[in-house]
Amino acid sequence: MTTGADRVARAAGCLKAAFAVAVGMNLAEAVWDPGGIAWRVARAAASVAFTLALAAYVVLRVLRWRRAPGERP
Repeated sequence: MTTGADRVARAAGCLKAAFAVAVGMNLAEAVWDPGGIAWRVARAAASVAFTLALAAYVVLRVLRWRRAPGERP
């Protein structure tokens, strides 16, 4: 069974991975000018993944903070 801290840590890992992908795509776009429908779809997918990972992380942190106010890290 996973604890709240485990879920937050997993969400943080997903957020780090999504951030790394987004930064990598921005660097690729700065060096090389990719185009086409595949690039647009990949950019949209990376944006959605980052947004969902960020929302999940924030929600889990808030829920953990509200459940145990005396155990704030």
